[in-house]
Amino acid sequence: MSQSTGAKASPVPASSSTGSGLALEASVRQLIANGKSRTALENAKQFHKAQPTPASEFLLLDAYTARIQSLIDHDLRVEAKALLDLVRERFPAARERFEGLAAAASARGGEVGGLLQPLNDPQLSADHRAVIEQIVQTQVLDLAAIADCATLPAEHSLRQAARALAAAFNLVTSGAVTDEQIALPEVSHRSPLASWKALVRAIACLYRGDGKSCQDYLAAIKPESVPSRLIPAMQAMLAGKPRGSLRPAEEALVSATTINLSELRRALADLDKLFAEESSPSSIFKAVRAAVRECQRIAPDRLAHLKQLIFVRGGVACLDMERLTAALEGGARQDATFFRMFACELERYGDPEDILHASEMWNEFHQHAVREGWFHACGLESAALFLHVAEILGKIPQEMLEDFQTTGGRRGTAGKGRVILSLREFYSRACSMDPHQEAFAKWMHWAEGQPDKESENTAREWRRIRPDDLDPILHLMERAEKRGAIPTALSLLADAEKIDAVHSKVRSARLRLLVAAAINYQRQNKPHLVAERLVEIARLPQAQQGNRRAFVPAMLHLAALVSGDESKAAQTLLEVEGLLENKLAAKLLVFGIASVSSKVANLVQLPWTTGLSQEEKKSIPKSVAKVMAITKDLGIVKFKLPLAYFDEAETHFSSVSNTLDIGEIRFLGDLGISTDHTKLAWEASGAGLERGGPDEAYFLLLRANAMPEQDGDRHLAVAAAAAELGRFHRQTDIVDRAVRIIRNPYGGESISITLEQAREVIRKELASPLFPSRFSAEPDYSELLPDQLCVCPNCRRKRGEAYDPLDDDLDDDPFDDELDEAQMKKMFDQNVSPDIPPELAGDLFKIMKDSFLSGESPDKILDRYLGGGGNKKKSRKKR
Repeated sequence: MSQSTGAKASPVPASSSTGSGLALEASVRQLIANGKSRTALENAKQFHKAQPTPASEFLLLDAYTARIQSLIDHDLRVEAKALLDLVRERFPAARERFEGLAAAASARGGEVGGLLQPLNDPQLSADHRAVIEQIVQTQVLDLAAIADCATLPAEHSLRQAARALAAAFNLVTSGAVTDEQIALPEVSHRSPLASWKALVRAIACLYRGDGKSCQDYLAAIKPESVPSRLIPAMQAMLAGKPRGSLRPAEEALVSATTINLSELRRALADLDKLFAEESSPSSIFKAVRAAVRECQRIAPDRLAHLKQLIFVRGGVACLDMERLTAALEGGARQDATFFRMFACELERYGDPEDILHASEMWNEFHQHAVREGWFHACGLESAALFLHVAEILGKIPQEMLEDFQTTGGRRGTAGKGRVILSLREFYSRACSMDPHQEAFAKWMHWAEGQPDKESENTAREWRRIRPDDLDPILHLMERAEKRGAIPTALSLLADAEKIDAVHSKVRSARLRLLVAAAINYQRQNKPHLVAERLVEIARLPQAQQGNRRAFVPAMLHLAALVSGDESKAAQTLLEVEGLLENKLAAKLLVFGIASVSSKVANLVQLPWTTGLSQEEKKSIPKSVAKVMAITKDLGIVKFKLPLAYFDEAETHFSSVSNTLDIGEIRFLGDLGISTDHTKLAWEASGAGLERGGPDEAYFLLLRANAMPEQDGDRHLAVAAAAAELGRFHRQTDIVDRAVRIIRNPYGGESISITLEQAREVIRKELASPLFPSRFSAEPDYSELLPDQLCVCPNCRRKRGEAYDPLDDDLDDDPFDDELDEAQMKKMFDQNVSPDIPPELAGDLFKIMKDSFLSGESPDKILDRYLGGGGNKKKSRKKR
């Protein structure tokens, strides 16, 4: 028995005590459950007549309720009302029990006034309201009956929802609709009419061909609601064939709204397979003709769209357009929809040439869309389109793009236009039509990769159109700073401070620019201007933080040296020493600042490292790290220190690493890479890895960069671990730099490891602290790398390994490990010039042999033989 009608149940009395009575009662209730209400009612009548008890009467009333509900469900309202009247007359005590059924019968016939009238009562109980809403949900077939119900005010939410649903239902069953037309904000998810809303959207998705969304909306329909009766028919429409047995009315609905597309689908599937397999053009044209004729026979209204789809597919596949047009039995309609479809398909392939042709299609789309009234030629849509074309063309090599703009090229007969605008013009048009910040940011991102002053011109245009944006001012300020135009940079900084004085870049820029200005004025021998800038610097709160405080007295010390004031020079130097708590660090800071200005560099002398005590030498790593941190913090460029101090820092790092903080270790690691002191960088990486924490990815990357060139497998494994740990710590800069090592920039395979494997790499590296050499034992990372690595130049390039482009045949390597020294000497004598003196030739052979045995580059060995060390160059790390 359905409870949706609001029929009130009475307490169940005790059943008959006889076994046959219990069996008969169970039989009746099973018939009711199976929907056989007529038989159940007849059996219940006989049972009550034979054994009239309260239990048999209760069973009889349940059978009557089920029968009346069945009549209502089958739209036999007259019969249902007649049976209701009969029951209420015979069983007056149960009259209240059938009120809900009476209301349901009236509602099914469209008489909802009496049912809905109680909703006007603000004191209506929640239970009574729930009964009314349940009847509305399960029995009302006509939305117009609720929308026009006079017993409710016109502004009542239920009437408004019904009115909106009725209009939407008429729209969705009459033609194509937009999402806005069926948004139905008047119908909440708690409304008894919410299932109607889901039905309207399901019908819209059905006609759009969006089967998945249609199924989702059908699933949202409550199974007891009136709209649920359409679910079997709609599922049959989606499947293209009935799902199970349908009622005659449902079958008629499916037949009237669907057509059998199985043959067309089969023809299209065959055509799609031929395209995918790149079959012969003749077989494709034959399949095209078959699909077009089948579509003309079954669904002629879809033929125009199908021709466009096939023409686009054929154009991308570079088929003969004349033969394709003949197979289509007429060309495809070339409208805005067609060109947008063509452009998107070309973009999907991603090849530079395809992207270039996609820009042609977007150009055609823009012209047709404007002509067809899609949008205005200078509207927001045009701006978005220009911006999109600029972004995709930005992926094309500049030379290829310039050649395309000069000569052009078309695919098939569809493209009639050519890209005649430069990327700057695309961005400029987009930003002038829709000058929002994101568009300018994309323009700037492209401009920063262009030569000359493209980015500065872009920033000026950005600032002209959007004067209150901070980004272009900061860009112009940074460019002015880089080229040494400090007054211009300070002027731009003042403008930036008016917009956002608390921005991090704005706050840090004033100190950095004032420091640069003071050093410039010192270089220009303008002591009064130096003094003015130092006063401004001293007033800045950020200049009084940490070791930054040492900069002003260091500059005053240099000024005193220039003026010859020895007393003040000594006093300011003591102040620097006190602030840095290190005499050597104070001298290094003063020397480095003086080195920026050649006019005062000769006034400052550093002691030779050979004259330092052992304790002073051990303090060099910390002193150098402290000074380099200050200069980086203040943005001092061209800061120089004697190379001998870097050599001593490399020598003594391991003995003092436990006294350094993590920041100082990082500075020394970076210093080791930038000055080619790879052993210093190596030991810094080991000390940093021992500390653990979020810097572990950085120190692994530092270790990879510090490795000698011949350590290919270890180099790749450590870099892969750095990338994975960088992802774990969300350090995107580390990830980007590590990925450039393990992945070829032009594509190719890359090494990927898990987080646990990355942790294992750290454990193995900590267990192998010695700087790698040809004879040192190294960790085994074979389980992280492919089993059989091909060593041809192409595969080595894909793995990011260094290789000699002239060495194409690795199997014929003359310097095989099996060669003895005599063979090597013989080969050397065959290739050395006879004009070289024998002594020099002997030295060169010795250098070559040492290089082969140690893996060290000949340049380094030669440099050591000549006693050099002051003109080291950065080695190219294996990628």
